[in-house]
Amino acid sequence: NCSCVGISKCLPAYCKDDTPNANWNDIPDEDKKEAMVYGNKMGVVATDILNKAKWAWESSTLVDVSGLTRVAKDDLGLLKQPANPKFKTALVQIYVRSAPY
Repeated sequence: NCSCVGISKCLPAYCKDDTPNANWNDIPDEDKKEAMVYGNKMGVVATDILNKAKWAWESSTLVDVSGLTRVAKDDLGLLKQPANPKFKTALVQIYVRSAPY
């Protein structure tokens, strides 16, 4: 859930019994802006961590993800891929098949 990483403004996008189809579009625009402030701060910290550890993967090969199954319904809320990314990373989520959301 969003509040565990400090982005409680995103809670309207949290799926639960009374809102099983909640998504990014359910967050008010002002709250999206505030959530992006926190997200951008986390991005600065993540970039710093990646810069410090860059030596660890500069010569490594790519990970084969062809065996993974995509179960996401959409990519709402994700930013576009940068034209010239500084790092290659992956967005990974957990999907529990027995869970309703």
